[in-house]
Amino acid sequence: MEWEYPPPDLSPQTLDWDTWQGNVPKRAFDPLIFARWRCWKEYGTGVAGDLLVHLISGMQYVTGINEPPKRAMAMGGILRWKDGRNMPDVHSTLFEYGNIPVYVRLNLGTETPEIYCFMGSKGILELTEFSATYIPQPRVDLSPSYYASGFPKRMREAYFKQWHQEHDPVPGQQPALKGISYRSVSWDEVKPHLWNFFQAVRTRKPVVEDAVFGHHAALACHMANESYFRKSAVYYDPASKSIKS
Repeated sequence: MEWEYPPPDLSPQTLDWDTWQGNVPKRAFDPLIFARWRCWKEYGTGVAGDLLVHLISGMQYVTGINEPPKRAMAMGGILRWKDGRNMPDVHSTLFEYGNIPVYVRLNLGTETPEIYCFMGSKGILELTEFSATYIPQPRVDLSPSYYASGFPKRMREAYFKQWHQEHDPVPGQQPALKGISYRSVSWDEVKPHLWNFFQAVRTRKPVVEDAVFGHHAALACHMANESYFRKSAVYYDPASKSIKS
């Protein structure tokens, strides 16, 4: 299970439990809380703060978005890990970035690969840790209308005949949809990430993801959590720099 990192000698004698808890309501010593601190809202930000932030920052980088979402609506629950936690193990959020909707799904119930899907009018760009795939869309109807089956027989037959005359490709002249796929088993995303940082230190050039960029990604995660606990959509108010319902 993710987030379980209990030191073998963890005890009140080796950990200043009261200091570690900070200013939250005090609890009795519990090694599970220390080892799984992200699972409690008093100490962490759950799957949103741990995992969602990476998905959002990746989305921002690919799309060129560098702003907080306007709105967020989240739902989920504690559906798998009934261990006393109060942060969800399933957390799905729909964000609004201008006219771009962004849907993110986090699930600790099963092991799943990290996949980005960018859907546009010309196709789908699918990104994983080791691959990039472009799946083109024909942008034309590939079959007659489903509702034509309810037409009267004569109308239906005339519709189908005309549709096939206008849409069926001529044998041997049908253009092939050219998809593109790139895969590398040796790709290591950590290397360019560190290289960008080291170059910034050496040259003082701005990093790709600076503090403002990171703040916008983190703010999206806080909005996801606020929406989940408030059970309503939330929006970011730039004037007061606060999250409101």
